[in-house]
Amino acid sequence: MTRPAGLDGWSEPFPGAPALRRLPAPIPVVVDMAHVLPGPSGFTRADTLPLRVRAGAILLEAEMPGTLHSWLRVAVDGRWLAQVCVPARSVNGRGHLDLWLWAESANVTPQPPTYHNRTAPEICPELGR
Repeated sequence: MTRPAGLDGWSEPFPGAPALRRLPAPIPVVVDMAHVLPGPSGFTRADTLPLRVRAGAILLEAEMPGTLHSWLRVAVDGRWLAQVCVPARSVNGRGHLDLWLWAESANVTPQPPTYHNRTAPEICPELGR
């Protein structure tokens, strides 16, 4: 996983009530990719796409696991955006990359507890819906 980009230049005008809240450690989450990166409005048949696209392009699913790294408050309406990192791969598995996204808080939920992430809800109470 790469480091989050674009946060180094942020200056907090009110340190007592920060608009950017970096988490001490990433939290496992599930990202609703269907809402974060909505698809085309029409239907595209997969058999009309070239094989190189169907086999080598990025695989995006409706929900994907990721990690939450920070929260950012929006000045216009006070809502919170979540900075998440979603590992993605190509359909054929040969290409891998990290998608760094800003998502509405409603589109990010804690990962269901597993052996590896049992403490996720306790780490970030804001996410414990």
